[in-house]
Amino acid sequence: MIKEKGLKHPNYDEKNGNIFFYLFAFLFQQAHNKKVYAKRCAYMLICIMASLPAQAQMLFSENLTMSIDSAKTIQGSLQPVVDFKTEKENILTLKNTANLNLLIKRNRVVNLINKLEFSTYGKEITVSGGYVHAEYRYLLQHAFEVYPYVESQWAGSRGMTFKISTGLQSRYRLVNTEHSLMFAAIGLFYEFEKWEYPDPPAGTNPHAYSRSVKSHLSLSYRLSLGEHWEITTTAIHQAKPDSYFKSARFGGAVDLAYRITPKIGVRGTYRLIYDTAPIVPIRKNYTAVDAGIDISF
Repeated sequence: MIKEKGLKHPNYDEKNGNIFFYLFAFLFQQAHNKKVYAKRCAYMLICIMASLPAQAQMLFSENLTMSIDSAKTIQGSLQPVVDFKTEKENILTLKNTANLNLLIKRNRVVNLINKLEFSTYGKEITVSGGYVHAEYRYLLQHAFEVYPYVESQWAGSRGMTFKISTGLQSRYRLVNTEHSLMFAAIGLFYEFEKWEYPDPPAGTNPHAYSRSVKSHLSLSYRLSLGEHWEITTTAIHQAKPDSYFKSARFGGAVDLAYRITPKIGVRGTYRLIYDTAPIVPIRKNYTAVDAGIDISF
């Protein structure tokens, strides 16, 4: 039986809240030098990875598609995670996020993002899920690009069994310096969602469906902190044209990466989604924390 990951026991939330308090207090204590501070940050990422669940329900593709190296035709990253437990049966969880960019004639990019996740309990697959996102980016001017995109999700942890959306967006580069990069994006998209009710009454349809056209607004910022550290943040607003604020969906994302080498590093991610009007009776807010190895090519 598949259990929902989005809801946790109150003691679990309180425990993780205390963990975060002590971790950040430890992080911001006065350090004697930069090496000590770097070790503290790396230790904090490892603690997050060990103490929090790895899960996601809404895509934040902006955090993976901000910068493209014009000297490379093919580039991207891999973020594999493996978890193995021995309980009544062996439990194996495999998850990988792949980001692939194909540069065409220096002004066009085909971007593919894919995530696969499944767990086994003995010989039985108990949880499966993932998503795929594809976009075709065309650079109209030095700092302005447009891109049609399509994406799909399946087996969401909050009860969303399937989703597909497609649309057209534009992205404008507001800041581009040696250490910082900022983009603003705006667009329209069509969205279809299939949700499962948590406890449907007997004799009723266990599923709810949503079909709508929505607007998309987002702001993304990336900052390089020295040679090894990098932080990326994104804020998103999505809504129907007739209910721009009343029934909106808000999202926020933070990625913190530490580069051990130019190709290998550690990445921790935080995702926050707030849906003001969910179509099934679930919590309006959803948070997810993930951490693991980051491999670039």
